[in-house]
Amino acid sequence: MKSGLLSTAMMIVALAGLTGCGEKLNTRQDIESRYYRTTLKQSTSADVLSYIQDPNTEHLSQSESVVASWGDVNKTRTHWFDMVAFDEENLMAARKYGFTMADYRGWNTKPRPHIQLDMEAALDAKTLNAAYPSQNQMRIEIIKKLKTMFFDDSQAVSYESATLKSSAMVVTQTLNNLLTKLDKSPGLAEDLSRVEGLEFDLMNIGKDKGRVRMLIKDDIVKLKIKAGYVWFLSGKKFEDYEDVKNM
Repeated sequence: MKSGLLSTAMMIVALAGLTGCGEKLNTRQDIESRYYRTTLKQSTSADVLSYIQDPNTEHLSQSESVVASWGDVNKTRTHWFDMVAFDEENLMAARKYGFTMADYRGWNTKPRPHIQLDMEAALDAKTLNAAYPSQNQMRIEIIKKLKTMFFDDSQAVSYESATLKSSAMVVTQTLNNLLTKLDKSPGLAEDLSRVEGLEFDLMNIGKDKGRVRMLIKDDIVKLKIKAGYVWFLSGKKFEDYEDVKNM
């Protein structure tokens, strides 16, 4: 079991918050996320299609090489998706994404949004072996690469759904906010691999802060973002979360 913030897990938390109980994300029960069931370069399209959607609460969108399950809670800013893109030659998973944006509603408090974004991708040799001027610049260019891959993958399926399109827009805005900070201070990219991650501003969710961690091992890059004050209630830190520590 892993602590994640995708699809089923976030549905429980979001709905609890919307009913007014004010449940905090850092006290939710750990549940297995479908995001972690997909293993890059091993999971097939048939594997992923067998578990990616909850037909009772979600919709499914597909293209020739991308599949996404998505859903929302009506009249709120709560929406989410799981998305997997496949290598067009061998139909093995090449990239996976998990995203949730949900309103937190405590007792007599104004709803505040919070985000979790997970990305994992297999990188091509050209990207890995390019002559970067520094390790920090390599990290920044890989985030730009992730942003491009996500945009292309989401474009393949988001035309079917205003909800999925809205979610994809938030992901792009979030990555843009991160890249804005790194473009201004490239040296901060060194913090990306640390368990404490790198702090950055998210103007698209009420100027709240977010933290990001990115790891590169062999040809696989993993990126995780938690944003919004709810994640850090009661003094809990980014690095305290099991899914951050165990990336």
